[in-house]
Amino acid sequence: MKTMALWLPAACLMVLLMASAGARAQTAQKLNLSIFYAGHPDSAREADFVQFLGAHFTQVNSGDLAKFDGSQAAKSDVVLLDYDGDGFQAPRPMLSRDYSRPTVTIGVIGGFICGQLGLKTGYM
Repeated sequence: MKTMALWLPAACLMVLLMASAGARAQTAQKLNLSIFYAGHPDSAREADFVQFLGAHFTQVNSGDLAKFDGSQAAKSDVVLLDYDGDGFQAPRPMLSRDYSRPTVTIGVIGGFICGQLGLKTGYM
């Protein structure tokens, strides 16, 4: 009985350690998604975003927000459009109504894109 009393807690501890090791191994794997980041080319902000995204996704490409028209992201799974700073000087890329990529807007560009496409999320 004493052997069983020692063995059971040790077995439970071993199962918990193995489960947590498996969870850590799963979170270390990159998600199999292609990300396109459009922002300020060669800026520290772009470098930070691309480095962060590269740690979590299998493919990350970047481009100039001022030249973004949607075609650059044709092979991407998700697009990030980012602009921080003075909204009056922000680039205003034109997207067609046929643009259909899942897109996350960060900063003032979100209001511009949503207004251009007639979305209700404008400056929420």
